[in-house]
Amino acid sequence: MSLTINSFGNDSIYSLFGGSSNTTSSIFGGLEASLTNLSQIRSGSYAKLVKSYYAKYDSEGNLKSESSAKSKENLSNLSGIRNDASGLNKATDALLAKGSNSIWEQVETEDEEGKVTKDYDRDKIYNAINNFAKAYNELVDSGQEADNMGVLTQVAAMVTTSQKASATLSKAGVYIDSKNHLNVDEDFLKKKATMSYVKDLFSGTGSYAYQIATKASMTNSYASTSLADITGKKSYNNTGSYSLSADDIISKFDTKS
Repeated sequence: MSLTINSFGNDSIYSLFGGSSNTTSSIFGGLEASLTNLSQIRSGSYAKLVKSYYAKYDSEGNLKSESSAKSKENLSNLSGIRNDASGLNKATDALLAKGSNSIWEQVETEDEEGKVTKDYDRDKIYNAINNFAKAYNELVDSGQEADNMGVLTQVAAMVTTSQKASATLSKAGVYIDSKNHLNVDEDFLKKKATMSYVKDLFSGTGSYAYQIATKASMTNSYASTSLADITGKKSYNNTGSYSLSADDIISKFDTKS
């Protein structure tokens, strides 16, 4: 059986019994504190518990029978959420970029009479904010269908942040509809909005866009972790520990050998 538990190393085994990997004495101290005696392990009660849990999965890590379709649906949803979160982060990067990549630097333009004026590139700013709104809406739609509590929490926090900022967003021509979607009024943003005000909303640390980007990153992290839990394979991690399969764990309680 190839089903795996990610990041299950020596420390995880010790902590299963309430101990620590720091010293030998702490290992057995935790063991004694958690178990009445060794016969409880040898009786097979813990092995049965582990086996009953993993009996719900096939050799590829998918839920068996009636749960299989739901498992595949969850995989698809999580993949979509992770992609949408990445898309929102990418759209936000364009708003938060600094230096030569910043869209907030004023540019000089010359009219037909040769008069030179300096202003923000409103077309570029509108496109960046509109792309941000589209990516935001996609994550709101996919995220609210998630079964993962971490994902749901972060998407809900995104919506709450936007609702609290609705009055200020409207001054930039960005409005929230009944589906919690962001809608950008192109005419207002390009012709009526005060660009220095719009800049404060969508650029810089602590801005509205920055707060949304942070929550999108957390959403991505939760979705990725959940995907790894479902599809992960036995491998070494960056701490030097390695993932253990269900067989590895059960073998710790196997008294036949």
